[in-house]
Amino acid sequence: MKVAIFGTGGVGGYFGGLLAHTGHEVTFIARGEHLRAIRQEGLRVRSVNGDFMVRPAQATDSPAEVGPVDYVVVGLKHYHLAQAAPQIRPLVGPETAVVPLLNGVDAHQFLAEALGPDHVVGGLCSLVSLVEAPGVIRQESKLRRVVIGELDRRKSERVERLVEAWATAGAEANQAEDIFVALWTKFVFIASFGGVTSLARCNAGELLASRQTRELFVGAMREVEAVARARHIELAPDTVEKGLAIAVAFEPTATSSMQRDVEAGKQFELEAFSGTVVRLSDEAGVPTPVHRTIYGLLKPTLRRVMVD
Repeated sequence: MKVAIFGTGGVGGYFGGLLAHTGHEVTFIARGEHLRAIRQEGLRVRSVNGDFMVRPAQATDSPAEVGPVDYVVVGLKHYHLAQAAPQIRPLVGPETAVVPLLNGVDAHQFLAEALGPDHVVGGLCSLVSLVEAPGVIRQESKLRRVVIGELDRRKSERVERLVEAWATAGAEANQAEDIFVALWTKFVFIASFGGVTSLARCNAGELLASRQTRELFVGAMREVEAVARARHIELAPDTVEKGLAIAVAFEPTATSSMQRDVEAGKQFELEAFSGTVVRLSDEAGVPTPVHRTIYGLLKPTLRRVMVD
């Protein structure tokens, strides 16, 4: 199986590394010092599930050097997607499937507009992973889950092949019955946890220990749930309760990736999270006061980072 990993960060580096380590032909699209380290030393994965090394590793910053592949796994931050999507074109042949593993609920739309809807499937992952140093991916939790599915909700052989490859490599991998339910179920939690912790500058333990902050978190999840139902997404009745249970199960010191980016003065995924909730709620006529507040109060910080 020939695979290109477009964006070799924590997500792309880890899930692409699994495929390469189990014998698939994987090319990592990277840049800068990270690219140089992968080319010279290989890709090292340090994981609670077992360390491994991909060496030699195929890596480039030019998709045109790679040409068409069977699968393109997209592991970018959401805010890079619109600009990067056209750059994926040289990797796409007649039978190529493009698989986004991004936060948010609309990555497939950006990719379908740039590459054609027949090439794109829906996808999501649950993973705690980051680039620890050039050429080194650190995966910090036993959780390594990936879900993919066709946008027309049918079962397909191309999805099943990739699911089986990841499952064989040790990941929890599934073909979704309805990829939109899977995407929105994750979105209910991550948009709310990311937004509230970023605004409050608190970790999971602090969020849960404060009655007022915990109520805001639950309220934010209820808002996303309401937007999903207005869009005819058939979420499970206990989606919010399960989201709260996820936060309770976290280590008390756990933080969201968005919060860490805010505190580090980096660009962050506000538009993919609360910005999307607000936009879609306006379309549906659903009130979302918590997310509207998160969006309004964090927007100046995002603008400042973008200017800097």
